[in-house]
Amino acid sequence: MRAVTALAFGAASVVTAVLVWRRVPSLRAWPPALGLLVAVFTVVPPHQTLAAGVGVDDLLFLLGLALLVPYAWRRGPVSWVPFGRGLVLGAGLLVAGTTVSSFVNADTLPGTVELLFRGPGRLLLYVAMVLVVLAQSSPDRTRWVVARALAGVGAFEAAFSVVAYFPGLPGGFGLEPAEGNTSLVGEIPGRVTGTLALSPNFLGALLVLSIPVALGIALDAADRRSRLWWSAAVLVQMVALVLTYTRSSLAVTVLAAAALVALRGRLRWLVGGAVLLVGVLLLVPPAFERLAHDRTDRMALYTSGLRVFLHYPLAGVGPGEQAAFTAADPAAYRTTTFGVAGNNAHNTVLLAGAENGVLGLLGALVLNVVLAAVAVAVIRRARKLSAEGRPAAGEPLGIGVAVLAFLFQGMANNLFTVTLTASALVMLVAGCALPWLSAADPPRRAGEERSPDLEANADPGR
Repeated sequence: MRAVTALAFGAASVVTAVLVWRRVPSLRAWPPALGLLVAVFTVVPPHQTLAAGVGVDDLLFLLGLALLVPYAWRRGPVSWVPFGRGLVLGAGLLVAGTTVSSFVNADTLPGTVELLFRGPGRLLLYVAMVLVVLAQSSPDRTRWVVARALAGVGAFEAAFSVVAYFPGLPGGFGLEPAEGNTSLVGEIPGRVTGTLALSPNFLGALLVLSIPVALGIALDAADRRSRLWWSAAVLVQMVALVLTYTRSSLAVTVLAAAALVALRGRLRWLVGGAVLLVGVLLLVPPAFERLAHDRTDRMALYTSGLRVFLHYPLAGVGPGEQAAFTAADPAAYRTTTFGVAGNNAHNTVLLAGAENGVLGLLGALVLNVVLAAVAVAVIRRARKLSAEGRPAAGEPLGIGVAVLAFLFQGMANNLFTVTLTASALVMLVAGCALPWLSAADPPRRAGEERSPDLEANADPGR
């Protein structure tokens, strides 16, 4: 039944992407926009593995890639990628680590195939998407479409979550019951998960990306109607983020939004945001109780992940296998001086080391450092161009801040184990951050909200 639900959501996502593409003239005039929309909508279907570690989200991402390949092929290979050497080094180490780990830890041929799909296969899919997205023309077009698609998907997931929490949906869909040693048990209908059917941490991670992007678009909006629309999108996403009851996501997002508003010089928005956050916490008392009183298990999870890595430093225990491995021997790996570690490492670097050995750990570390450098470069370029009289800087600032926020969130959660959340970062980096750094002519006017020049008679391969 879950597989049928996931497939239905996947089909609905494709249909929605086609309808949006056909009904928005500026998108219909540029055919690659359809592939970009499908790739971004990867986050919508519930996560459900179908076979050999492949889920509906993987299939949707593959479809988006297939739709984009012809236009990338027509344009030719990418001549230059900002921070390309560092990205290649990190991805290469991680692919090597996951490949070695897959062969070492699988006992059967089907098991090896599944681990290869789950580890290096998924990573190579991300690499292919980065290259294909960068090969689209032009960088401004790509950034405009991907940024608004990500912000729109975040708003949709947030609205869906609010409906799931308050009126409620059949079968409790969109909610995860509050369990364990937390003040939330018996106090709330559940923690919102959107349509993802995963831990609320994953919805929180998506909102960590989409909220700064939507806020940046709102700050740059040219007219009152657009500003109100994107401000409303930010508001509903903040409400949904509180309803995830995910403390790390909320803390990172609040800091990211405050940094973005401060960088943009909109202090009135900063005051308004603070009032809004306090109001939401007062209206949802369990959220305040969780922030104030619930203990965190992260030190226990980190300790468990470090033990696994130290015991299996060369090849780890297999891509996606740490939680099952530690559950099989809880005395050795789950019992710590900080409490019981009931899950995997919840840290992108530690988890890569525990599951894929030293090569995986080094690859994840390099990628985190390089992606942070990309984000900082985006922010610095936006600030520099703003100082030169090109003040339409809110959107690129939001993009840079969102990448940094997601990386910080990754220090407290396992965000790359499924395509749902990893694809959102891939699209933000490949579709927004790197195109901004490679664009020859950034926006010149404050409030440039309209789409780049997507003319109906434009060559779709250009």
